[in-house]
Amino acid sequence: MKLSHYPVLFALCLWLLPQLGAADSVATASVTLKTIPAQYQFDGVVEAVNRATVSSRIAAEVIEINVDVNDRVAQDQVILRFRDDEIKTRLMRAEANLLAEKAQYQEALARQKEAQAEAGRIADLFARKQVTRSALDKAEADKAAANARVNVLAAQIKAREAEVAEAKVALSYTVVQAPYAGIVTERLIEVGEMASPGQLLMSGVSLDSLRVVIQIPQRLLDDLLPARIANVETIDGKSHLAGEATLVPQADPASHSFGLRIPLLAQADHLYPGSSVKVSLEGPDETLLLVPAQAVVQRGEASAVYLLKDDDIQLRQVRPGRTVGSEREILAGLQAGDVVIIEPRQAVGIIKNSQGE
Repeated sequence: MKLSHYPVLFALCLWLLPQLGAADSVATASVTLKTIPAQYQFDGVVEAVNRATVSSRIAAEVIEINVDVNDRVAQDQVILRFRDDEIKTRLMRAEANLLAEKAQYQEALARQKEAQAEAGRIADLFARKQVTRSALDKAEADKAAANARVNVLAAQIKAREAEVAEAKVALSYTVVQAPYAGIVTERLIEVGEMASPGQLLMSGVSLDSLRVVIQIPQRLLDDLLPARIANVETIDGKSHLAGEATLVPQADPASHSFGLRIPLLAQADHLYPGSSVKVSLEGPDETLLLVPAQAVVQRGEASAVYLLKDDDIQLRQVRPGRTVGSEREILAGLQAGDVVIIEPRQAVGIIKNSQGE
């Protein structure tokens, strides 16, 4: 080697030594192939398991409304009252008629007993030929009439009891109670309005039992059923415990997707029906090429990593896929065994130092 080449070689060594020494001190990670369950993410909507709209069962005037929209109610709490004067009057009339019928029934029982005794006495006298046949026939007729009277009054008593029961049921309809604990979502009537049977009065939902509904494309049913719930996450990043999912066995005719209902096991604060959530489901195992997510840098619309190869730092463009935990899937640009620098800033600093910046 010519002596004139020594200064050039010496300068090259001086340039490489800082870069190699700095590269040895940076944190690196190997590109690895990992077999993990496939992850599918869907947009879900929260809905209440218990939701109802109560309606009127009678024609009556509203005289009292105790709750309004956004009010919380307890189970069986009175939420609305109707005017009940007319129904109370009907009930009192029915009860009075029932008492009268029962009094007549007791009288008829006494007459029946008397007629039966008289018929027996006349029959005995007739057997001894002490009375005529007409007297016996009259006694038997009186007994039959007494028996008929008792049967008629017994039937009338049942009818009166039915009237009383009907009036009591109608009276109970004048008080509307919450079917379960929840929150009022809509009020559909005002005090002073006349309600008719079947008219909607008030809507509400229970926040004690919520579920998430997602739509699964038909092509993914075989891969995702039975469903394995990986995570249910709200927009604020909070995860929620989920129970066993239930498939709605009917496809949407427009999208050909199937609904999947996922119950939430714990009551969540500030989570209401209609809220949007993200649901992750696990599918069949798949093999992915993964790097630490922080190793991937974005340069405009391009993604890249700093690759450490043969003690040299290279900026390698890659095509990333989805994020899996703290790692990022790489679809193209790397292969298993490649070494990347975890902290891109360290790589940039080493390159700048090597260039004398």
